[in-house]
Amino acid sequence: MNARREVLLGLVAGAAGFGLLSSRAFAWYLEEMTPDQEAAFLEACRAAPVKQAENHTGLIAAARQSLAQRIANGQLPSGTTEQVGCPVCGCSFVVTADGTN
Repeated sequence: MNARREVLLGLVAGAAGFGLLSSRAFAWYLEEMTPDQEAAFLEACRAAPVKQAENHTGLIAAARQSLAQRIANGQLPSGTTEQVGCPVCGCSFVVTADGTN
């Protein structure tokens, strides 16, 4: 009689403990952007191609430098192009060692 009672109490305690742990493990938390962060994301890209190039100068320069370095090291042929995507807005650019298309 004691064994059955202990098993049932153990099952109830285990189920309660699992319920408490699983609710914490599967918790979902969303953090709202601050107005400054939201403005930065909204300003990341504009419709005009000239404005896009202005907003992405650092990304394009880094990709161009990396491509030129790999060409200079002999890892890539001289006419290689590389497609670069902006991680913020998704704009896509084709970068060459000489410039950007």
